[in-house]
Amino acid sequence: MFLRKQTQYWIFIGLLLLGFCGASAVMLTELRDDSWTTANTNAQNLLTVLSQDIENRIDVYDDAIKSVASKLEQGQLGDLSPALQQSLLFDQVLKKPYFSSLLVLDSVGNVVRDAGAFPARTDNFSDRAYFQVHAAGQASGLYISSPFRRRLTGEDQVVALSRRMNGPDWRFNGVVVGTLTLSYFRSLFESANLNENDAINLFSQNGVLLMRSPFSPDQIGRDLSGSENVRRFQASESGAFSGTAAIDGITRLYNFKKVGSLPLILNVALSHDDIWSGWRRQAITIVAILALLCTLAGALALTVRREFNRRAQAEARTRESETQYRLLADHATDLIIRLDSELTRLYVSPASREMLGTDPSELVGKAASGVIHSEDWPRVENVALEARTTGIPVEAVYRLRHKAGHYVWVEGRYRYVAEDDGFIVVLRDISKRKAAEGELEIAHAELARRANTDGLTGLANRRRFDEKLDEACEKAVGLDASLSLLLIDVDRFKLFNDTYGHQAGDECLRQVARAVKANASTGSLCARYGGEEIAVILPETDECVAHQVGERIRAAVAALQIPHLASDSGSVTISVGAATVARPAIQNGAELVREADRLLYEAKRTGRNRVLSAASPEMIARSPVLVNEEKRLAAVVDLLRRTAGKGDELNLIARGAAQLMGTPIGFVSIVGQDELTMVGRHGIDVEKVPRDIGFCSYTIVGSETFVINDVHADQRFKNNPLAQGPNGLRFYAGAPLIDPTTGQTVGAVCVADFKPREATSDAERNLLANLSCVATDELS
Repeated sequence: MFLRKQTQYWIFIGLLLLGFCGASAVMLTELRDDSWTTANTNAQNLLTVLSQDIENRIDVYDDAIKSVASKLEQGQLGDLSPALQQSLLFDQVLKKPYFSSLLVLDSVGNVVRDAGAFPARTDNFSDRAYFQVHAAGQASGLYISSPFRRRLTGEDQVVALSRRMNGPDWRFNGVVVGTLTLSYFRSLFESANLNENDAINLFSQNGVLLMRSPFSPDQIGRDLSGSENVRRFQASESGAFSGTAAIDGITRLYNFKKVGSLPLILNVALSHDDIWSGWRRQAITIVAILALLCTLAGALALTVRREFNRRAQAEARTRESETQYRLLADHATDLIIRLDSELTRLYVSPASREMLGTDPSELVGKAASGVIHSEDWPRVENVALEARTTGIPVEAVYRLRHKAGHYVWVEGRYRYVAEDDGFIVVLRDISKRKAAEGELEIAHAELARRANTDGLTGLANRRRFDEKLDEACEKAVGLDASLSLLLIDVDRFKLFNDTYGHQAGDECLRQVARAVKANASTGSLCARYGGEEIAVILPETDECVAHQVGERIRAAVAALQIPHLASDSGSVTISVGAATVARPAIQNGAELVREADRLLYEAKRTGRNRVLSAASPEMIARSPVLVNEEKRLAAVVDLLRRTAGKGDELNLIARGAAQLMGTPIGFVSIVGQDELTMVGRHGIDVEKVPRDIGFCSYTIVGSETFVINDVHADQRFKNNPLAQGPNGLRFYAGAPLIDPTTGQTVGAVCVADFKPREATSDAERNLLANLSCVATDELS
């Protein structure tokens, strides 16, 4: 019988070791698959990001090329002065990064217009491939050339982005060509931080290498269309495969795709050695651990077998003698107690000396409740009752008082002995385990705090803000209460960073954050919304109180007196947008953020260092009057006299504004004492409008572009006659027009539409401001 049990035991040990080996093999296989899948996924994600960046960048440059070609083909500029033509064709074009030149070539390749020089530099590019392709009619849209060095500078290596121009009879009339420096692709690829043997390659559709990382100057412009890998790139829109590179002979995993609708192919190639390197290290570690575990398991098996033998002998001796039983109990590390039916101790093992600092004789004959914590005693009584009722062992965790006065955490196992109507209790000291659990709870709490805190300012981070805003919206609906939001922006913070450095900028944000948190109302949440913007959620707060809190915060920041030479006041200030909604108007947090952002923009546009809410006088006043109105009106009178005879030029600026902004209406207005005069118009026949209903009356109050995405949503214009009826205006944007002689704000360059807009981008605002500068130059 004993021999059979021995055999079964060793079979079990063998199966256990085989299980270890099998589980490890499965784990290694899964880890290998995970390494491959992770590498493939990372490559695809990087490929998507790089492809989108290239497509967006070239689309922007192509839009500039198409704009120039369209204006020249339509012949809209013939009546304008050469300088104005140059401004309208190329204004701000070469300020786009990496866009090094933009030329207009006639039908024989001569340069006739040059964005980089006025008058244009003299040269002929009929020998360039892009000119010959368009002259032969081989490219119907955007053509991207192979790399070459610019003839005008000879220093930078570029690719040409070109489009054909047609004459009125659709014959070839020349080329608009821009050059994009290859340094753009190089810096973009190097930002990916690939491993040493990984690579990124950009090919033209015909297999010419435009750029690669790591950078190899001798490979740029090389025709690799004959290689197996490039043929596979050309055969599909996208895909993935393993192959050996023709350039360096390294075997890699290739993920490739065509860049949008452009004639470009981009691939990310990850070295097989780098993909498997991490898995190999894991495999070595797992095999070593497995070998160690198998060794330990064998040693443990031998130890357990010997323990089985000893225990069998001990049980035999215990059955023979009660003395032997007590010997085992007295030397056990766990505390063994025998209780009667009333839970009075009849026997206590010597382990009480080590566990409780008490001799067994001091505990025998006394009630068990004497050393059990008073809060835990009801639980112990229930455990004893359950053990008596069920007849099976029951466990409980509770505290025992040590002789020194402190408490020891124990795990007690209660077994009911029916023969003498008593209990056998085995107690194990788990104080170290409980201490470790407490430390783990503290660590988890700290981790949760850090996950919701912005590292720079100590305020809540954006994720916590989004969660809290959703919660606040739900709570406001449930309580039928108002909800307010303050959106705070540090005025001219970019200039602060440029002047004092980013470390000083970080310290400035920390001081502002402390001032915001110290002056926000109880129960609010202060969070870093992004960059230099801070948001404050004010639950159950109406518009009036929200404005007061915002004003208190603004004053506290101003009181810091942080020097800021580029600021109007000489110190750091903030602008605040205070938005409030009440049930049932509360829909979601996004609407509240949009309203606060709108008010914040108005606060910054109309002077900064202020708090604006929907009920602020500035947001409900009609036809505001400037402080320097008398000087401004004198400048208006003089300007109206000087605009005589310039109607065509101003009409062209108005039309350009409408076309560039995608609106049916564009106009250049002069704001007089009682009315607005349209000195340049497009899509509108009205020449004068009363000043008290004109949108431009608000534009001249600020120094930046004034935008109303939906006139009906703005309290100042809700009942404006210009916005009423089916043909009422719903969208307006205007950039202040500065008199070049006096520096006074005399009017605006504006656009309008009969449809509202969701949002207006910074690029569109800047575009309108640039047209205002063009109009200023025309009036000088």
